[in-house]
Amino acid sequence: MTHIRVKTPAFVPNFFNTLDRFLADDFANMQVASPAVNIIEKENGYHLEMRAPGLAKSDFKIELDEDLLSISYEKNEEKSEETEKFIKREFSTKSFKRTFTVNADLKVEEISATYEDGILRVDIPKKEEKVKEVRKININ
Repeated sequence: MTHIRVKTPAFVPNFFNTLDRFLADDFANMQVASPAVNIIEKENGYHLEMRAPGLAKSDFKIELDEDLLSISYEKNEEKSEETEKFIKREFSTKSFKRTFTVNADLKVEEISATYEDGILRVDIPKKEEKVKEVRKININ
């Protein structure tokens, strides 16, 4: 069996090291598009929990547009690093938006939200079910 030796040009390892660093930087700066949400149905309403650590409650925007409840967050950050020859700037946007359909059996005017320990909690109460009254009709 004959072995073949291939001489690798000097630039090839440097090219792959640069490519690896470029990809690593790109993936490190990627942000999750939307956090996971737990939705719990209770007897008197729904309870949403969204894990979003490191944010402030003022960063969130919660809106109700007809039958759509939207929870969103957006923050632009700018990092700069000065060196002797150039300035390097990196822009990043951290954002997400989750939208939920709210039906007619909910009290949308009483939706409330709290943010504590990195978890946004939204409570949506249900309307009370009206018990249908059976009415007896006399025959004349």
